Amino acid sequence: MKSKKVTRRSFLSTISASTVAVAATGAGISGFTPVFGNSRDTADKLAVLGGSPVRGNKKWQNWPQWDAEKFNPKMNEVMANRVWSRSHKVAEFEKKWAEMHGSKHCLSTVNGTNALSAAWMQSNIGPGDEVICSPYTFSASIFGILYKGAMPVFADIDPATFQIDPEQIKKKITPRTKGILPVHICGYPSDMPAIMKIAREHNLFVVEDACQAHLAEIGGKKVGTFGNAGCFSFQASKNLPIGEGGGILTDDTEYYDRLYSYHNFGYASGSVSGQISSITALILANKIRMAEYQAVIGLCQMEKLEEQHKIRNENGAYLNEKLSAYPGITPVKLHKGATAASYYIYAMVYNQDKLDGLPRKRFIEALNAEGIPVGTGYPNDPLYAQPMLQEVFKSDIYKKFYTTDDLNFEKYKQKNHCPALIQTFNSALWIWHGGLMLGSKSDMDDIINAVDKIHNNVAKLK
Repeated sequence: MKSKKVTRRSFLSTISASTVAVAATGAGISGFTPVFGNSRDTADKLAVLGGSPVRGNKKWQNWPQWDAEKFNPKMNEVMANRVWSRSHKVAEFEKKWAEMHGSKHCLSTVNGTNALSAAWMQSNIGPGDEVICSPYTFSASIFGILYKGAMPVFADIDPATFQIDPEQIKKKITPRTKGILPVHICGYPSDMPAIMKIAREHNLFVVEDACQAHLAEIGGKKVGTFGNAGCFSFQASKNLPIGEGGGILTDDTEYYDRLYSYHNFGYASGSVSGQISSITALILANKIRMAEYQAVIGLCQMEKLEEQHKIRNENGAYLNEKLSAYPGITPVKLHKGATAASYYIYAMVYNQDKLDGLPRKRFIEALNAEGIPVGTGYPNDPLYAQPMLQEVFKSDIYKKFYTTDDLNFEKYKQKNHCPALIQTFNSALWIWHGGLMLGSKSDMDDIINAVDKIHNNVAKLK
């Protein structure tokens, strides 16, 4: 259909008799006018009830992807050279990743978790300090904060964008606040201009968790380049998949030198100067270097990343436009100023009241049966309530620098409770499959038609 809107009369005149019967008996959503992806009849019996799925036997694109004919010779070359530890290929990867983002420096690491940890380990934050964090994330986001003995403080999210709310950040600032950890969850950008304004006003260190947000932008500026550091993951599911791998972007040369030294046994590097020796460590450090073969995989994947990013955003915009017409599901919004998401995950907000009380679990079952891989995202287990933190609070360093009241875990959970986060746990829909957002318009139409099919059969699902 060429028109984005379809009148009730034209809708009924163009579909099958079975659909007319469904509409007449009230099986669909009362008063709702659907917007098809490709004008197909979606009044068929739902797959979850024994009908044929919208996707049939079609498969989504495989992920991760590897062009063996093109890329195997590059991998074979580095393996044959037998220089497998960090060398020229890692340096080349770092240079290209920094250039792609318009950043001065990139330091690669073995994985994204270590990138995040290193970024905090080389900050000036320590025991007794507080870091304001997004609660809608994976536990690895805050490991480095805990390694430094600092206290994570959680500011609630905007449930429409899934991102940490700058207004909630302001409410959590105390004289002990020294940093902010925004997380560009699902590949949607956090409101970095607003967050950096707060950071400048209070002299706060900012580490962006951009592990899911490759090439996402705000005003044409890439996420990961707003804060003091921006951290990325190249784990196998990510938009730039290496298998394992991580990277840290920064424009601060002195900080970069410390990061480089830290990831390489604490040896001398730039401003971290001293007697250069293969056995002399100048700072307490780690060994988290990326290997040459990791870098080769990353360089190969980088060749097509920008083209894939464009496709993901075109498909994301198409789905946003079409799916926003359906009651009960609302595509996650980009905040004002954001110019591109990464669409690592295509996310929506579910409202069962607008779908005649259809439970989210039943909606998910029906959509999965039609061949659309959708789930709830992170389980209903707030990071600020996880046992890991309680164990950390029992450690000697936390007992030394924090009061008994600070370390009372029940009080900590109450103090950090985030109502919008809990709301999101109970309403989020994640379409998560690495190759899905690289599909054709026909693939996107399958998603739309599957949603439409459910809307036409809500009464039968309940």
